[in-house]
Amino acid sequence: MLTNIRGLVDRLDLAPSRGVMPLFEAISNAMDAIEEKYGNPAGGSIRIRLLTSDDLVRQAGDETPVIDGFEVIDDGAGFNDANIASFGEAYTLSKVKVGGKGVGRFTFLKVFARCDVRSVFEKDSRHFTRNFGFSIDDELKGADKVESTKSATSTTLAVSGLVDKYRAAWPADPQVLAERIVGHFLIRFAARSCPPMLLESPGNAPIDLHKLFQSSVQSHIEERFFDVLGHTFALQAFRHRDGRARHDCHLCANGREVTTSKLRDLLPELPERLVDEDQEAYTLIVLVTGEYLDNNANQERTKIAFQSEEEPELERTLVSRQALNRGIAGTLRSVLEADLKTTNEEKLAHISRFVEQAPEYRVLTHEKYRPLIEQRVQPGLKDEQLDEALLHIRREIEDGMRKEERHVATLIEKESFEQYQERIKALMEEMNDVGKAKLADYVAHRRTILDLVDHSLKRVQADGNYPFEKVLHKMIFPMGVSSKDVFLDQQNLWLIDERLCFHTLLTSDKKLNKVTGLEGTSGKEPDIFAFFYDTPIGVAEPDNLQGGGVVIVEFKRPGRDDYEKDPADQIIQRFVEIDQGSVKDIDGRPVNPERLRYTGYLVADLTPTLRKQVAMRYHRTADNEGYFVTLPEGNGYVEIVSYDKLVKDAKRRNRVLFEKLGLHKH
Repeated sequence: MLTNIRGLVDRLDLAPSRGVMPLFEAISNAMDAIEEKYGNPAGGSIRIRLLTSDDLVRQAGDETPVIDGFEVIDDGAGFNDANIASFGEAYTLSKVKVGGKGVGRFTFLKVFARCDVRSVFEKDSRHFTRNFGFSIDDELKGADKVESTKSATSTTLAVSGLVDKYRAAWPADPQVLAERIVGHFLIRFAARSCPPMLLESPGNAPIDLHKLFQSSVQSHIEERFFDVLGHTFALQAFRHRDGRARHDCHLCANGREVTTSKLRDLLPELPERLVDEDQEAYTLIVLVTGEYLDNNANQERTKIAFQSEEEPELERTLVSRQALNRGIAGTLRSVLEADLKTTNEEKLAHISRFVEQAPEYRVLTHEKYRPLIEQRVQPGLKDEQLDEALLHIRREIEDGMRKEERHVATLIEKESFEQYQERIKALMEEMNDVGKAKLADYVAHRRTILDLVDHSLKRVQADGNYPFEKVLHKMIFPMGVSSKDVFLDQQNLWLIDERLCFHTLLTSDKKLNKVTGLEGTSGKEPDIFAFFYDTPIGVAEPDNLQGGGVVIVEFKRPGRDDYEKDPADQIIQRFVEIDQGSVKDIDGRPVNPERLRYTGYLVADLTPTLRKQVAMRYHRTADNEGYFVTLPEGNGYVEIVSYDKLVKDAKRRNRVLFEKLGLHKH
């Protein structure tokens, strides 16, 4: 051999539980020999004979057979010159075309002490016999000697001397071993690409493995036919009770498996394990066959030619893998309708419970989306995974709606008004559903922000050093940036005043003289500064406030009680700077300060020293929970708002929205 056998066998990683692998390897080799001779994997026949040891235990009267080895006898091509050369090469490539790795036969020497081969092969229309031993020390002893014979081609591979390490893997009951053989070659049996096989053992009746397959597996197979682009495919689905197996889909060509894929990739709604009417768990094995697969498999049977989805439709001559997958999935759903009923009901119930906390997905619970949810969402997902899956589906619906919108727009000149009206009606219904979902998403976001503020307020009471004013500031608007730097959904200005959402430019902790149009003012940094160019911020006609408005928000540390002067004075000072400065609009044109309206918010706890500073100078608010003062010239006002009032008012303004979505908390 080209490689030292002892070193290769020693390095071969074979767990004790896999001690039956040499038998599977020998049967597989026999199938290959039969296909080589007959051109048909089911053409010949295979006999499997279990060999038992006549040890001291049996001599003492224990009738339990002790397996010591086996023989596999086939009527295939035999060990001709090409096959013996391949067998003698350590890492042979001869089995690559059928998925072999070229080292399977070394399991014979890993698990058994001895391996002998007796073979008859054909050469130049004459038959010859070749008998040799395969061992670690002698390698292929006698393999070079051949003798003429009149016997038919065949091979008998015999192994004996089972190593104690692997003895536990061999069941004493031949029926159990027969079931394991059928399970290992399940695909070949189901694809009708197995030759007749008998399992013989001393003291037991021979077991016909084909009959065993038909009685234990075939009765559970459902066969359906489906068409894809004029090609007919056959689908066989059967239940497999091997707990170690996964749901698999096998594409077969010319009686052999070619490719294997995870069935859950085609059918996401499949649970990890299905349960039959007897409440026994099983996995699903699917075989797909058809003339298209036979005709388009490569010579090595390692892949099948499919059409690329990117090819222009007129140039397509093959079936695309995506189209075949859709056909398989659609056929399987009809096969598994009863099996999946309970799974889908449990999944939908889970989604309904989840939607109570995530109302932005409530639209997906509509009956018209049920098939989509059933087919696209895997069962048993955690809430985080479910959120991601539902978001993906909602985005797909939105993308499809946008495509339909563009399509409908192009039909306005081609279709009749009645047809166009129907398309528009359907589109508007879809858009309304999506619009509700987006609104629910936004309202749920507001509920979350208010909950976070509530939790932070409670923490202030337990931790005097907690910088709540900075935390709230960041929740309302990120620090050190402007509205040009962040997305709208990062701006929670509605906590203070809904009108702030409609600003032209808003900055946070930025120097006033760095704001476009306010270069002539000081370098002071208001917590939040908003400018409205030519935009009213109150209830008034636009023509009455052509200059626009300015809003400044300042936060003070909760619980602060050391005020020696009016804390709102710093807001008024900023207004004075703007009023006296050279203010320009967004286009660089001068803005008349007399037409500006000023609004200030000071957010702080109403502690005794603060109340003292504003006493007799500020008006109390209508709810008696804050203060306000109008500016002397009547072009604005400053309001002092407590943190509690800020949150309470925000909850009041949003309460009706929360109630409609079932998010209101009493």
